[in-house]
Amino acid sequence: MQCPAPEGLSAYKKPRTTPDDLDLLATAKNHDVKSSMASQGEADDWLFALINLQTMSGYLGAGNHRIARMNGGYSSRPCLGLAPAEGGLGAHWRHDVRRMIELRDRLVAAYRPHYFDPDSGLALLWLEPWDGTDSIRLNELDPYFIEICRRVRLGFQKGRVVGRTATSKKPRIAAAEAKGNLGDHWTPVSVDGKALSLSSAGFRYDRLHRLILDGKLFDLPPAMTVDVSSDEAWRLVARGVAAGQGKTEGYHERTDIIFGRRMTRSLLGGGEERSALARMSRAQIEEINEVTRALGLAIAIAASGGKEAALLNRFDREQAYPFLRRLDSVADGHFFGALQERLDAAERDLSAARRSFARLLIRSASALLREAIETVPCTRIHRFRAQARAASAFWWRLRRPESVFSDQEDIFETSNLEENASAS
Repeated sequence: MQCPAPEGLSAYKKPRTTPDDLDLLATAKNHDVKSSMASQGEADDWLFALINLQTMSGYLGAGNHRIARMNGGYSSRPCLGLAPAEGGLGAHWRHDVRRMIELRDRLVAAYRPHYFDPDSGLALLWLEPWDGTDSIRLNELDPYFIEICRRVRLGFQKGRVVGRTATSKKPRIAAAEAKGNLGDHWTPVSVDGKALSLSSAGFRYDRLHRLILDGKLFDLPPAMTVDVSSDEAWRLVARGVAAGQGKTEGYHERTDIIFGRRMTRSLLGGGEERSALARMSRAQIEEINEVTRALGLAIAIAASGGKEAALLNRFDREQAYPFLRRLDSVADGHFFGALQERLDAAERDLSAARRSFARLLIRSASALLREAIETVPCTRIHRFRAQARAASAFWWRLRRPESVFSDQEDIFETSNLEENASAS
């Protein structure tokens, strides 16, 4: 990961005294006080920091260029794939490597002649000398090249590992026109040919719907193409750093979603099966939105002291945000399990599966509403009026004729949800 320096090491001037000085992310916002925290870093800390920097970095000021597998300097390199549900990291790695070998010829055919040289292309870019003044063209690269984007040199000083870095006038790979779309095994690409830029939403259920279920915005990355003929269960692996200009918006990871055989076949089979799965997913999102809107309205009314909906102001509505985030977390944790249950029940009793998820949402929202009524700021003299009108607005919103639940009244009739709310 450290390229030869044909002009010598005189340009390597910026010292890196700890691994976190070198790594992709800073250790704290207050850099003047809390930088260089990993003072006891071992050799493996430096190794991981170096790999992170060279294969994941975005643009970080003049002379510090981004990697090629990224859509713009303030983007990131995400990972989205499927791993065997059983077997751990070893099974995941073996599966990915095997699939990469199997798909190599398809990758070459999709990107030639402008990209890649499968016969003699450069694979390990740190083996090539680099003085920072030239770039490698895409048609000089192996399809599975492992890149570097910075000039780094590690060494020893007084028995400790230390690093130095140098800037470069040009990026290591001339790939601006590719917009990160270089056939990376784990990177989703939009239908207009741009690599995914992860946002602060990370891999929430609605984001994953757009990435893997909808089929209208993104193509599935190669790492999500698996053999659907077996009975094997698959674990979704989604990772990435949400980056921005001069900031990051968190490291996001999900490995809690398991796809059974039917779910995997519907997801990857294409055609009507995938369309039906996408419709079910959209229906669940609409149900979540319905309950979210009802809860938000009710809490805003409670915070206002019982005003009419048309008179609510921004402050009133903002009081609901913490509770809405908690409801969203509940929905996120159950979304794909409920979707799989709905898919399995499609040929038997879809209404029962739908009812189960709706009751879960409404019970959670009802409990949050009871908590909010007792805790949001409200003038004491108006509190009883606010409580009554908030509860009334919540249930009215869910049961009105325009609600997505209007065609399934038994969601309310058999769950005693209103009695529980009244008891509050």
